[in-house]
Amino acid sequence: MFRLTYRINLYIMTFRISLSPFSLLLFSLLLLAGCAKIVLPSGGPKDVTPPKVVAEKPENASTNFQGKIIKITFDEYVTLNNPTENVIFSPPLNERIDYSTKGKSVLVKMQDTLRQNTTYNILFSNCIQDFNEGNKLNSYDYAFSTGDSIDMHKLFGVVVNAETNQPEAGCFVMLYEQDVDSLPLTVRPNYLTKTNEQGRFIFNHLKPESYKVFALKDINSNLIYDLPNEFIAFSDDMFQAKYYATDSLFRADTAFITLRMFQEADTMQVLAPCTSPQTGIYHFPYKLPVYSFDIQIEGDTIVDFFSKINTTKDTISVYLKTFFKESAMVFIQTDDIRIDTVDLLPYKNSQQTGRTRKLTTPILNIDLTNKDDLYLPASLNFSYPVQPADSVQMFVIAVIKGEKDTTAIYVSVPDTFVMQLPVPFVFEPKINYTIMLADSSFYGYDGTTNDTLVASFSKKTEKDYGNLIIHYKTDDKNGADFIVELLSSNQKVVCKDIISSSKTIEYKHLLPGSYRIRVIEDINKNERWDTGNYRKKIQPEKIFYIDKEITIRGFWDIEEDVELRAP
Repeated sequence: MFRLTYRINLYIMTFRISLSPFSLLLFSLLLLAGCAKIVLPSGGPKDVTPPKVVAEKPENASTNFQGKIIKITFDEYVTLNNPTENVIFSPPLNERIDYSTKGKSVLVKMQDTLRQNTTYNILFSNCIQDFNEGNKLNSYDYAFSTGDSIDMHKLFGVVVNAETNQPEAGCFVMLYEQDVDSLPLTVRPNYLTKTNEQGRFIFNHLKPESYKVFALKDINSNLIYDLPNEFIAFSDDMFQAKYYATDSLFRADTAFITLRMFQEADTMQVLAPCTSPQTGIYHFPYKLPVYSFDIQIEGDTIVDFFSKINTTKDTISVYLKTFFKESAMVFIQTDDIRIDTVDLLPYKNSQQTGRTRKLTTPILNIDLTNKDDLYLPASLNFSYPVQPADSVQMFVIAVIKGEKDTTAIYVSVPDTFVMQLPVPFVFEPKINYTIMLADSSFYGYDGTTNDTLVASFSKKTEKDYGNLIIHYKTDDKNGADFIVELLSSNQKVVCKDIISSSKTIEYKHLLPGSYRIRVIEDINKNERWDTGNYRKKIQPEKIFYIDKEITIRGFWDIEEDVELRAP
């Protein structure tokens, strides 16, 4: 560019005497415009190539290693991405290993004394990247031996979550040369690796021996299973490492190991503080699910109440029918083994600092459910149990051929705890209906009453539903039951059945869409999934999905054969 500018200036100076000022200005502008069109050369295509190894010292797969430093040189400047997490040194050493870069080289410095006649493996996983573009070398495997030969046997497999069957990425997989009860509670592994994003793992340089296999989500990074919130997976048997001439052979081998990772059940039940969102309602939240309960209340007066548990079975709610004046004591027995005692106080309005907050009067909320379902009755759902009532009037307005047909119907509330009432009317499909309910028609035991309710809807037709018939076949030799769940496309449980022998189940009135079948092998026959316990050597109960996705169409019947057999 300097040379070009110099020649232009010289050219202008040569003709300055013969040009008028105006001509000189015009000539200069033309030259500058020509200069603006000059295109600088681009840097070429973007570098997307990861670094390549050009030298190793000592060479990969070296034997009789006696040094403390390994130097790996690449074809460009490199950096290390979180080597503490992304470099696996196996067998693991007791002393800290220093990983660093110098120019185009990666340095591995060991302080520990290496074992004799042992093959060591260093796995760099998504750790080495070039300095300028950050292109990562997905995996680089370096091995050396302190003996006369490199061990070349392999073990490989996958780790999945026992409850979801999804792959567990980034967890440690550990091998032990012995099978004793202290593994891995107090003993660090003989060999170590990590799972990739697909949950797969491989050990490349093993002795031709049998190994006990574990997987661990190691929260405190000590390679010991010692925290209650750590996840673990373990093999029941020892696995023999094998030699494979090519990778394609061992990846299709039947010796593929599947580990199902789980967290042991928390058996310490805890009742959280009771909450009272409004007069007469008390919620008792538990840390763990409650499968059975019994409640007794003692107060300064006789307390009548209604209780229920939520769908997740972790919160018991109590609704009062008669109220105590000052305080009451509630006794809750859960799952026949635990009794909690809680003092109840009357509900008090919240106050702001320095002044009372203006509160709105609570109302009895009413929701209309199953409005469009042809085979389920439309129902009134109340936010609080309602008081007995005779002949509460409602109006049903039907629009037929553009004309409105109004019908008065009557609902009665029995002298029991009622939080749901069916609407006593036969609704025809494909007709637009409106339900009207006047305010103050129902009263809750807490003194609240309802606002005006107006709800419009129409019922579906028979052609909006399909039926599914499944012939389940089982010859399970473990004597286990199978919990069979029909799942909708959003993984919601539509139906749940317990199957102990071959049988046929008909799923009627299904909405069109995709469905899948999830199966739990219920070993202890308690009708729910149970996690594992390593100390008791109990594997988590198996959960598996039937491979075929079932598509339901309106006004169609589908029939399938399903064999129940845990993998």
